[in-house]
Formats: sequence, structure tokens, C-alpha cells
Amino acid sequence: MEQSLAVKYRPTEFEHVVGQSINCDILQSQLKNKKIKHGYLFSGASGCGKTTLAKIFANKVNDQEAPIELDCASHNSVEDVKDILKLSRKRVLHGEYKVFILDECHMFSSAAWNAFLKSIEEPSEFTIYIFCTTEPEKIPETILNRLQRYNFGKISLEDIKSRLQIICNSENIKITEDALDLIAKISNGSLRDAIMTLEQCSDYSDNLTLDSVKTVVGDLTLLNMLRLTKALIEKDQKTIIEIITTLFNSGHDLKAFLTNYLSFNLDLTKYVLFRNIDVTAIPKYLEQNVQSVIFNCGSNPNEAINYLNDLSEVLLKLKTLVRFDSSYQNTIIISLISFIRR
Repeated sequence: MEQSLAVKYRPTEFEHVVGQSINCDILQSQLKNKKIKHGYLFSGASGCGKTTLAKIFANKVNDQEAPIELDCASHNSVEDVKDILKLSRKRVLHGEYKVFILDECHMFSSAAWNAFLKSIEEPSEFTIYIFCTTEPEKIPETILNRLQRYNFGKISLEDIKSRLQIICNSENIKITEDALDLIAKISNGSLRDAIMTLEQCSDYSDNLTLDSVKTVVGDLTLLNMLRLTKALIEKDQKTIIEIITTLFNSGHDLKAFLTNYLSFNLDLTKYVLFRNIDVTAIPKYLEQNVQSVIFNCGSNPNEAINYLNDLSEVLLKLKTLVRFDSSYQNTIIISLISFIRR
């Protein structure tokens, strides 16, 4: 089976990691000065390099001795933690440390975290835990206080485009600048997602243009966001209900859509302020569509900004409301309709 591009071009050295230079510098300094900690927390958005950097660090700690990796999404019970603790008490045959990389650690139950607490508080001298998560707020404070935390920001648009261009050159994939821009922007700061999208598009054609990329990835989600904004401005209840219901019925994760729509709304605000599509994550080919929507927010820029800011506040509250809501589709519809009736 052919290796995926995301795996093939996954960095194995600090200098190849994109967009996380400060974290790399600190970890390299710890290695150089032999100031290794026993508990780390790598937190940040999906696809920004947490697990990659954890693996690089773990390999450097033990001179390429492979770490022990665990997917906490499927191994998160007290019994799973007891197995980890039991394994951690055994010395490694090669290398100085036994390194555990615990991915998606926010999936651990409260009881599982409690089982971990003593080992994190009083670790063995040869054990290192690296916890990776996209949701650090779910980790108990008693655990957070005992770990050295590293925050991973989303990868910048230019860094993503630069990395994609390197891959295209290496793989003999021809790609236009606007096609590269679209793939980078729809990845929303996730280099892994951008590489996976590039690979999907290259399977369709090895000569990628804006049209060929749009054919593969589609622009339905972005257009739905624009349609939703237009419906909210025009107080069009029917269209609001139709968009949310259609997304739900077609299998879209509405909670993820809500998060992306909040970012999209912020991009609309940036566009009103700077009148430059390049400061946003919105593809250039949608600029005219954006103009036609936001100019309906008010007769002057301040009115448009005020409207978009009010919408952002509603979306932020909605994110909290739907977090543990089993009927979140209805909650989203009701909240949006209440917003336009204010």
C-alpha cells in the first residue's frame, strides 16, 4: 500500500517542523542542557503538529528509541490507566527513559485522571508522559498544575502554502497560485488537513487549477456560510431553517460547523475593516460574494461591524449551549431565529 503524503512528509527533525519554532527551541534547549521534565501537555488545534513534535522529542530523548503511543479516545478507562502505570514501572532495555505519548487525553474519564494523579505528582525517574489534546479545558486542574504546558497555534497561511509547494515540487504536482491558496485557506490552520486535501486533489489531476480543486473539495460549506449570513441579515427564517436542517441531514457535524462559522464571521469583520481578502481565510474567488452579502449589513462599515460583532456574541453563546446538548440542531435554529427577531 502506498504511503500517504501526510505520513511521507511528516517531519522527523525539529528543523522541519512548521509554525512551532518557540516550542521546538524550548524542547531542544531542554535536551541540550539535560533538563528533561517528566510531564508535558501539548495542546492546540487538530493538525498543528502536537503528536509530530512529541514523537521527535521522544526519539531525541532516547536516541531513536520508539515511544509508547496510546490513543486515549479508545483507551480511557481506569483499567487502561492502570495498565499504563504498570508498564511505566518497568525499566526500558535501551535508552534512559520510557516515554509515553497519550493522544486525545481529554477523553480520559475523571476516575482515570485520578488514577494518574499520583504517578504524575511523583513520577519515576525514568518515565516521561507527553499528553496531547485539542481540548485542554477538559483536563482537571490538579493535572494541569503538574504538567509543563506547550500551546500549539494554528499554522499560518504562508507556512502552509510554502510546505505544500515543497511537496508539489517533490511529487511533480503542478499547481496554480490560486489553487494553492484555496487548499491552504480551507485547511483552517491544519497542515495535515492541507496535505490530505492536496493528495486528494492530486489523485484527480496532477495539474491543479482553481477549478479542478473546487471540483474535488467543493465550496458548499463556504457558500452555505455566506447564504446563512445573508439569511440572517434579511431575517429569512425559512432559509435559516433549511440550511441548518440540510447540513444536519447530510451528516455534517453542526458543532464543528458552528465553530467554523464563528471563524468565518470574524473573517467577514476583518474584510470590512481592512477591505483586503488576503487578511482573511476566505478564498479570493469568493470576494465578490462576500461584498454582496456584507454590504447588506448596513449603510456604513460601522453598522456592518456592529452587526457582525453581535452575531459573533450569539455564536459564542451557542457553542456553550450545544456542547452537551443532544438536540443541538433545534437549539441552533431557535437561537438564530431569536437573534433576527431582536
